[in-house]
Order: sequence, then structure tokens, then C-alpha cells
Amino acid sequence: MKTYFRLCRTFRVTLWLCTAVLALAGLLITVLGARAEGPVTVQVVQVDKSRFPEVDVYVSVTDANGQPVKNFRPEDFSLEENGQPVDLIRVSGAGKQGPVTTVLVIDKSGSMNHANKMKAAREAAIAFVQLMRPGDVTGVIAFNTQVTTVQPLTGDKEALIAAIKGIQAVDDTAMYDALHAASAMLEPVSGRKAIIIVTDGMNTAGQRTREETLTLVGEQGISIYTIGLGDPSQGTETYAGIDEPTLKAIAEESGGVYTFAPDPEQLRDLYELLSQRIQNEYRLTYRSPNRLRDGTNRAVAVTMAVPSGPAEVTAAYNPGGVIPEVEPRSTWRLFGLFLAGLAFLLILPGVIGRVRMRALGHGPLPGRAAKARSAQGRIRLTGASRPSEKKGK
Repeated sequence: MKTYFRLCRTFRVTLWLCTAVLALAGLLITVLGARAEGPVTVQVVQVDKSRFPEVDVYVSVTDANGQPVKNFRPEDFSLEENGQPVDLIRVSGAGKQGPVTTVLVIDKSGSMNHANKMKAAREAAIAFVQLMRPGDVTGVIAFNTQVTTVQPLTGDKEALIAAIKGIQAVDDTAMYDALHAASAMLEPVSGRKAIIIVTDGMNTAGQRTREETLTLVGEQGISIYTIGLGDPSQGTETYAGIDEPTLKAIAEESGGVYTFAPDPEQLRDLYELLSQRIQNEYRLTYRSPNRLRDGTNRAVAVTMAVPSGPAEVTAAYNPGGVIPEVEPRSTWRLFGLFLAGLAFLLILPGVIGRVRMRALGHGPLPGRAAKARSAQGRIRLTGASRPSEKKGK
């Protein structure tokens, strides 16, 4: 009997535990589902054409708090190029798109010595480096009136941290020159790549302009994430201020994101958030239906099935091509036209001669008649010299 009661008690405990586990699982599913069903922001952050005609489109999906959303499936995405639907070769889920190459661009101008900006920038950059995954690569550029490559691209965290610690602030700001240098560093790299710049945005020196910078970055498909340090109420009139409009425009026009750190101590959290966002994007791979490097822009439209309805975002890329390629058939047509033109040039002098003779009344004579007339002309010419010979005698 005791054994019977013991079994009943064990059964009740087991039943209670199973019920609790199921309830907890249901709660987790509800929470995760609620997060997925909330408003999301979809953004194309990069179009990688380095393996053209195979193209990689990187898509960022974030919730209302700016956190990456990871529970979308490959079938939730569709893509068009120039209005033509294309099949996706593969869709790499959030956090699975491969290594990320990043250039940290750090303002070291004199204005960064105010309000503890420089110290915060160094500490935040170190925090970003510590979040690097195996395979990720980072480079560091610092700028004032001059642009300095503090550390070339590397996966060595110790080397990166040592380079960051040595950055000191002095002189004016050449922000656009620094972004050009960062673009040059990333140009030979394929895959996901980004520039993160921490600055007050006050460009007071340098050779490059904002338009030149955005054009270069757009051609390479690089996104720029700008982090602003300073007091917006001060504008650009004092070293404590910040040029927010410029930093926002750079981020928006390059497919990046602008974030503001009202307190330099919050900069570390912003770096961590950007790191998570970049590492948890989706990569959509497709083969372009137009496989020629014809130097023309291609429009890319990504549609996502989100709970609130289809969300569509667009971007553009240029496959390049200094000498535009053409279809092989078109090449043979052009070659044929070239040969025809060459043949025409060869017979053109004869045609012109015939037209001139006809204009002078010496139309072409057929066959033997033409030869006879030519022979008569030669005889008359020879005979015409005899009278003069007789006169000479």
C-alpha cells in the first residue's frame, strides 16, 4: 500500500513539473512571437558586387528598440532587379552571413579633448574590438588635419587595442579625408564591410568634400555608421558642440545609421549595439539576370513578409565596366559591320573615279570597245610627236 501511495505521489509531482514546463514554453513562445509581430525596420545596408554576376544584398531587420530580429525565414524574402523578379540562390540567416570587415574611424581633433570625448571614444572602440567574432577583421584610422592609419586590417585584438590606446587628440578636423582613406582600405575586401566613425562631425580641414565622399562610398557599396559626440544645443560654434545634420546625412545616404551619445559614457553601449546589428543581418544572394558589366545602375528591391504587411526597401548598385560589355551576338554583328565598312572604303576610290569620268562625258565603255578606244588614244599620242621631230630637223 505504501508503494502505491508513493507511486501516486511521484506521478502527481511529475504531472506538475510537466505542466510547469509546458506553461513556461508557452510563455516563451508568446514573448518571442510578440517580439516578432511588433513593428520592425528593414534596411538594405550593402550591395556586394565583388563576385558579379552573383550579387549579395545585406538586409538589416531591427525592432523598435534597434535590436536585431532573428526569426525570419528564407521564404519571407523576395527580390527584384530593375523590376524583374529573381530567384534567391541562398539566404543566410541573422548571424550567419560570415565574417565582417570594419574600419573604425576615430576623430582625434582638438575638439575631442572637450567633455571627455576622446577618452570615451578610445574605451568604446576597445569594447567594439572585444566583441569581434573569429574571422572578423578590423582596421583603425584616426584623423585631425592629417589622416593616420593607426592599424591596418587585422583580426589580432591585442594589436588593435594597443593601437587604439595610443590615439591622442590635437589640431583641426579632416573628416571627409578620413572617410576616403577608410573606403580605400575596404575597397579590395569582399563580403560585409562597414565604416564606423565616432566624431563631433565638425569638418574644418582637408581636401575632400561631402559630395565626393558619398559618391565614392556609394560606388563601393559601403555603409557608414556615424556616432555623434557633443552637445547639439551648442551647434558648431564651440568645441563642445556637434554637427548632427551632417552626420545624419552621411549615415542615411550610405545605408548606415546615425546614433547620438548624449553622455560619452554611453558610447560603449552604442558600439555594442552596432556590433550586434552588423553581425546579425541577413544576406540575400542572387544571380543578376543582366550579366554584363555595362556600367549602368541597377535598382534592387527587397520585399519582406512581416506581420504588419509586406515591407519593401530599395537600393542600387553599378556592376562597373570601364569599357561596357555587350552580348556575344552583338559582338559578331559589330565585327560584320566593321568588315563591311572596311570593304566599302576599299572600293570607294574606284567608285569616285567612275563618277568623275561620267561627269566629264567619258562614260565607261563596255568590254572591247573600251580597250579599242584606249589603244587609239595611245596611238594618237605617239603620232603627235612626229611632226615636231620633223620641224626640228
